[in-house]
Amino acid sequence: MDAREERLARNETLFRSVNENIEDAAASSQIDEHVFEFFCECSNLDCTLVIPLAVADYERVRSDPTQFVVAPGHDLPEVEEVLDRRDDFQVVKKKGDAAKIAAAEDPRRART
Repeated sequence: MDAREERLARNETLFRSVNENIEDAAASSQIDEHVFEFFCECSNLDCTLVIPLAVADYERVRSDPTQFVVAPGHDLPEVEEVLDRRDDFQVVKKKGDAAKIAAAEDPRRART
């Protein structure tokens, strides 16, 4: 993995950590079907797009530490593949070394 790809993968894990805090607050509301605004977990640190998702949908993405939710068109084929395309978001899965970084920096890993 080159330095650029590693930086991109780490950027995405940063947004995921922020979304984990949003998910924690949303989960405490105990309204799984309510839609909350999560940040796009793409690699662009300047991205400010938000993605409307129910907590249950976010949990499905997070069931695999190598999966991320990004805005349409924010995927990077060199480090991830698109698993699901929706009108408001895409689910991407990291591959190769980017997947290793995503799994190693999964904030849920520390909880278990």
